[in-house]
Amino acid sequence: MGRILVVIILVTLSACAPRGRLAYLDHPDPNARAIFVGSTRAPDPETGQPFGFERSPELRLARFDVATPPERQTAQIDYPTTGGTPADPKTQFMISQAQIDLPRAQFLSELRTALRQNKGEAVVFVHGFNNSFAEGLYRMAQMGEDFDLPGVMVHYSWPSRANVLGYAYDRDSVLFARDGLVELLGDLRAAGARRILLVAHSLGTELTMEVLRQEAIAQKQGLFSSLGGVILISPDIAVDLFQTQADAIGTLPQPFVIFTSQKDRALQLSARLTGQSDRLGNLEDLNRIARYKVTVVNVSAFNTGDGHFNVVTSPALIRLLDSTGQIAKVLEGDQRGRTGLGQAVILTVENATQIVLAPISGG
Repeated sequence: MGRILVVIILVTLSACAPRGRLAYLDHPDPNARAIFVGSTRAPDPETGQPFGFERSPELRLARFDVATPPERQTAQIDYPTTGGTPADPKTQFMISQAQIDLPRAQFLSELRTALRQNKGEAVVFVHGFNNSFAEGLYRMAQMGEDFDLPGVMVHYSWPSRANVLGYAYDRDSVLFARDGLVELLGDLRAAGARRILLVAHSLGTELTMEVLRQEAIAQKQGLFSSLGGVILISPDIAVDLFQTQADAIGTLPQPFVIFTSQKDRALQLSARLTGQSDRLGNLEDLNRIARYKVTVVNVSAFNTGDGHFNVVTSPALIRLLDSTGQIAKVLEGDQRGRTGLGQAVILTVENATQIVLAPISGG
């Protein structure tokens, strides 16, 4: 009966839902944010979109300049969707300019220039389950805007089916896409990246952990020497799988931050689909990962929607994380930074630290 209910829920959620699509401004926006892209998505022959859900054996390289709509609030994301509704540049993220299927030499040249202008710093975002190419791209643009992310922005887009019924397809795509992410990170280092912050969401966290594990087993230390930190948001990973991945990696890159929520309905559904009762993203018992040097940030108090991406969908949480740089100090191990977290509760067990965030009174 439980499996039948899950199927009914999935069918209801997926019924006729419009999906994000790429839409272009009439004139380039000089303030558009450049996002470099590596993708293992093949073109979509049915819709004509340059990146669909089918898998490309070759890493495809691109650059998109994404314009932020002037009429939006913090945490708000609106973008053009399928279905024929005209795009609105005043309220929706849109593409200012695009260079698709760049030759590797040109991609590296433009990336090298951008890195030089940003002191060698880069942020790489790996999207999660049930994302179209456009949705992942626009989400990174929103994150860049709301958090004023430093450095060059790079998006790795793996071939998600972009369908809530496509969970099995996406799990296979995570494994398929490992080498592509390794190659993209290698291109970043070749172009001069000195500090890479790796940010992943949902199933993208499993892909990220698999790449770190793969490189550690192969004893390829180039990636680890350039990593400036890893952030896993709502990780859709079984806790015991994370343990084996972390054991194989050995010393985890620092800081290593995990955002969790016990109110994450998407992970509750994932647990039922996989037949496992817990996921790393809704972990309750810190003792299970206490031997690893990680910072677990519990954001259950800031739940919005299905609770699966509170970090970027809650205006109050964004304000707290972005205010005065205090959270950054905590994530980097600076104990003085704890004083700026309002009513946060701090718990340390062996090597792991848990921060349970709460809204600031009157905020």
